[in-house]
Amino acid sequence: MTRKEKQGGEASRSTTSRPKVPLIRCGIAGVLMGLANLVPGVSGGTMILIMGLYDEFISTIADATRFRFTKRGVVFLGVVAICVALTIVSLAGPLARLVTLHPAAMYALFIGLTLGGVPLLWRMMRPIRLGPILAMAAGLVLMIAIAAVKPDRTHLSKEEKTEIKEKIIQGDFPLQRAYALDVAAGVLGMSAMVLPGISGAYMLLLLGRYEQILASIAMAKEYALSLGQSGDPTALHVLAPVAVGALVSLLGVTNILKWLLHHHEKPTIGALLGMLVGSVIMLWQMVDVQTSSQYAGAGALLAVGLGVTMGMSRFCARHGQKAP
Repeated sequence: MTRKEKQGGEASRSTTSRPKVPLIRCGIAGVLMGLANLVPGVSGGTMILIMGLYDEFISTIADATRFRFTKRGVVFLGVVAICVALTIVSLAGPLARLVTLHPAAMYALFIGLTLGGVPLLWRMMRPIRLGPILAMAAGLVLMIAIAAVKPDRTHLSKEEKTEIKEKIIQGDFPLQRAYALDVAAGVLGMSAMVLPGISGAYMLLLLGRYEQILASIAMAKEYALSLGQSGDPTALHVLAPVAVGALVSLLGVTNILKWLLHHHEKPTIGALLGMLVGSVIMLWQMVDVQTSSQYAGAGALLAVGLGVTMGMSRFCARHGQKAP
């Protein structure tokens, strides 16, 4: 047998021995990623990481940007993408209302969900060495710096805040065009899809476009479902630039991250862990509890979020799913 024939036989065995695409876990990961991209502070990358699909997710997207397609890759990304899209379209409006009307409770839940990814990333850093620790510190400092320049909304009066809440409840979202900011929002949002610890929704808050983009999604959905009878087609003036930025980010970030994970895995994981912890610090700034009942409710929801993500991480570990 020639060397070429041997290589062909080995490739064939590798292909046939590879397990089938875990459709259910892909679907759950897609739903969680969709929720994460609607919630400030929760990372879509973290959600797919705790489902044990991160390495394949990054590699498949990077290959797709180079037009290298396989049947497995198409099915994998197709299931994840469809679930992400359905989640965003169906829950954009309700989540906007919950975050606006019950911020303390919702942000406590999101802190728990985010913290649940810390043990997994810490295990991935082992054996613990100086390089990954320094990278983790750098990631933490970066997120603290971002938190330090967060937008100040304290200038809004109580009446103005009440008016905004009423408009959200009624579905009367005011839209303002900002093409450059929306392109940047698309870049940061897509980056958060593949970077554990980085919240796309929080980046949108920093840019001042979080409510605008959520409102645009809700309006575009209403317009499409009503066949143009209600909703607002001008929402595309917001969503189109976001899509352009997302495409640019997809082409660049996934290939860079794939290279880093394959050549400098431990320091890269360390930096991601620092970013994840830093995102919790940013989220804590949004938790404004004043009464004992609010403290109790926030603590309970934090524990629920922590238990959910840690439970899913352990489930994947027990079933032999490996981190990148």
